[in-house]
Amino acid sequence: MVARAEAAAEQRVVLESGNATLEFTNRGAQLLSFELRRPNGGEPVELVRRREAGQPYPFGFQGSQRGSALNDALFVVERTSEDGDTRLSFRYSGDLGVATKTFHIPKNTVQTGGLTFRYQIESPGDSWGLVLGPGIRNPTVDELESRLSSQQRRAATWFADGDLESLEPRKAEDPFDLAGNPRWVSLEDRYFITAVIPAGARGTVQARPVANLEEIDGNLGGFVMFEAADAATAGLTRDLMLVLRSSGGELAGRAYFGDKQYDALKTMGVQLEKTVRYGFFGVISRPLQFGLRWIYDNVVANYGWSIVLMTVVIRLVLFPLTHKSQVSMQRIQKLNPRMEAIRAKYRPKLKDGKGRPRMDMQRKMNEEIQALFREEGVNPASGCLPILFQMPVFFGFFRLLSEAVELWDASWLGWINNLALPDPIYVLPLVMGASQFLQQRMLPPPANKTQKLIINTMPIWFTIFSFSFPSGLVLYWLTNNLLGIVQTGVYNKLKKAGYLGGEVAAQAAETKK
Repeated sequence: MVARAEAAAEQRVVLESGNATLEFTNRGAQLLSFELRRPNGGEPVELVRRREAGQPYPFGFQGSQRGSALNDALFVVERTSEDGDTRLSFRYSGDLGVATKTFHIPKNTVQTGGLTFRYQIESPGDSWGLVLGPGIRNPTVDELESRLSSQQRRAATWFADGDLESLEPRKAEDPFDLAGNPRWVSLEDRYFITAVIPAGARGTVQARPVANLEEIDGNLGGFVMFEAADAATAGLTRDLMLVLRSSGGELAGRAYFGDKQYDALKTMGVQLEKTVRYGFFGVISRPLQFGLRWIYDNVVANYGWSIVLMTVVIRLVLFPLTHKSQVSMQRIQKLNPRMEAIRAKYRPKLKDGKGRPRMDMQRKMNEEIQALFREEGVNPASGCLPILFQMPVFFGFFRLLSEAVELWDASWLGWINNLALPDPIYVLPLVMGASQFLQQRMLPPPANKTQKLIINTMPIWFTIFSFSFPSGLVLYWLTNNLLGIVQTGVYNKLKKAGYLGGEVAAQAAETKK
């Protein structure tokens, strides 16, 4: 017979672990708070969603349908420390059953692979599981309802059979058993994640939809289980709770609570870093991230100015390509009147009397234009290929700035106090759009009217899209545009002075004609 073990009152255990502060309660041996301090001095981020009394917290028990009575049990807690690591042991033996939870928290849980846990339970009732979530952080109702907000990638994500799978809360109508045999399961948004990596035997993993309850101040005040047929929950925002079912009376594993730092997630050794979605250009994004951090650590401790300097570095590295592209565009512009004259000559001949295309005339017109290019020593592809070679770098930096948690709560100047969020008063997008319009006005216009219309309207569309993009990303676009304006202005002056490569020869050929 197991000796009775029950605490007389609720007890909170608060401990520091690197840049995180954890708070456990002996009531149900649950995690009440995981507060993450930001390295840039911004406001700490609370990763545990607030909720009403009686609702299970992370690491709480979950029965087959609702919460477990053990979540109200007062466990006896023992705390020991060694070399900066902390071990918490929660034991309960009483009328509600017999259960033990142990947690091992390293001295820097975010940077050293998370904490480990082990559950052992002998309790009346049917199957039970561990609770993760619901949701992550404490966003406002406005944040959850906005589909354009930069941090609104909210999902339950799991890795099974070599594939990354996700389930969005708004698509979940009923409890959902995760397919395969997940190596790990998580709840994530764009910048933060809570994940569990089970060890040993376990049962199924289930995602359960919940409806968020709104408080008077516009924040979330708890949740209820979502029922598709319940009109009371139909109009509420949704989140997901994960339940890891036990296999028998034991459940163990590792848990990671933290921001989505690629290197920290990679140390977990289970491909959790795949939740940082750099995409196809990840091989470029990761070195650029290292460079951005280096500038922040060694040059200027401001991520806004670090983005500006990193953009300058990228432009300098790619200067040989942009130089070749600019020179080619300038030389092709000079040939535009002669190309348009050729097109005008053949335009009446491109169709027969019945309006059918005359391919022989089309071929002759193209041959005459190509002969003009050969005569002037111009290769039209030389203007496009350098741009194509630049695109992977620009897209890599674009993806980095869309995903970089370093920008979270990082200020730049004035009203830009969070580079991970859109500009609250739209000044940066409007200036960016104006700069793009000016840059395009300085470039040679295309001869084709349709292309000209598309190019002239692009600044408008980019401006509209940038209203919802992170300020750090818009700052990169603006800086890149300004550098492009400077470079184009210099080339235009060189063109007038006849100093661009090949221009003197082209002008001499023009004089002979």
